[in-house]
Amino acid sequence: MITAGTSVFINLFLIMSFFSAPQIPGAASDNPLEQCPDTPNCERSSQEFKTTPDQTLEAVLSVLDNMNAESVEKTGDFDIHAVFRIRVFGFRDDVHLALRPHGEDGTMVHIRSASRTGHSDLGVNGRRVNRFYRLLADELR
Repeated sequence: MITAGTSVFINLFLIMSFFSAPQIPGAASDNPLEQCPDTPNCERSSQEFKTTPDQTLEAVLSVLDNMNAESVEKTGDFDIHAVFRIRVFGFRDDVHLALRPHGEDGTMVHIRSASRTGHSDLGVNGRRVNRFYRLLADELR
């Protein structure tokens, strides 16, 4: 028998699952990017793609351009730093990406999107990460 309390718990679990970025189990612990602070203005996750690092890098650069990054800089062979500017207030957010070979001809894409200022970003970085992964998956099809 499902009680009201159990029903609420199930609904909250489903809502949280729906809005969270898709992740590979265990991959976040292998994420080479800096941990997020204990504030709600940062998002850090990992996702695997069944493409080579070179193919993935090309697609990542295209996606960042389509997302209107203010600047994009390769900081290593498969490491990228991008800056996004929030239109209304002009705040800048930093996005770091690390692409790592994973399995046979696969790539693990690690991302960290964080606000430079403020305690809360009203979910901007989480939405940016989700959008990035959606666009990247489309680009790699």
